[in-house]
Amino acid sequence: MRRSIFVGRLAALLLLAIPAIGRADETDDKDVGELAVKRLALMQTRMAAVKVKSNAEGFPEAFVSKPIFRYSDPARTYVAAAVWKLGEKGRPQALMTTELHRQNFGRPRIVYEHLSLTPTKFTAMGGDFSWAPEGSALEFKLVPGAPAPDATPEKRLLQLRAIAKRFAGHEMLGADRCELRLLPQPVDRYTPSSEDRADGALFLFTFGTNPEAALFIESDGKAWSYAAGRLAGATKIALTIDEKTAWEGARVRYAPNSTYTASNAPADIPGVAPDGSEIKQ
Repeated sequence: MRRSIFVGRLAALLLLAIPAIGRADETDDKDVGELAVKRLALMQTRMAAVKVKSNAEGFPEAFVSKPIFRYSDPARTYVAAAVWKLGEKGRPQALMTTELHRQNFGRPRIVYEHLSLTPTKFTAMGGDFSWAPEGSALEFKLVPGAPAPDATPEKRLLQLRAIAKRFAGHEMLGADRCELRLLPQPVDRYTPSSEDRADGALFLFTFGTNPEAALFIESDGKAWSYAAGRLAGATKIALTIDEKTAWEGARVRYAPNSTYTASNAPADIPGVAPDGSEIKQ
């Protein structure tokens, strides 16, 4: 999440007992109410308006219509949020998050985060933002001491999860350090190449259920590698593997050509009044 848009975020740590939603799909919307359905529809409409262009042959022209992960965080002023990927097959070309905030710059807004995962040049233009990243945020490194990729997808998933558990994460909010939590299941599984035993998965490190860092673990058929990207504007964000530094997020530069950036726009959020208060049903 973009840190500059929150007030008193550390105090919100005390409110983590408030329920938050983290789902990969909307199949249980009937259990959480009509507002959840309408808020998801709002985010889907905004994402459907995003047009992607590239000179690369076969490059995806739109983000996938269904989010790969959903979450909410009332303690931090937003009522619904989701992670979206660019590309149906293989490693995603980019990730975007959409967060519906009750009160941001004086009114309800939708906040976007943009993370490029490819060196291929492309532009993504929505009704309320324009993004043309200059490269990829990812730099892959070999996983030290990892076993050879197994022959079966089922056992490779076990390997992926075991490797992910070797990582830990934290972020700095000014002088305050916050530990991040690894979600045990990947939110996306993909085949990064045509090589035998090629496999890949995307794991999230979260604050509560809020994604702060994206961890990619991949096999080229012979060995396992990893890379990470930030989904937060924290002063510093880092991952370790076996208690040794594995990755540190580059300094944030909010610009239309940055590999990671954020933007926001006004939004009429279902169930939220113009002043950010709850509309009684």
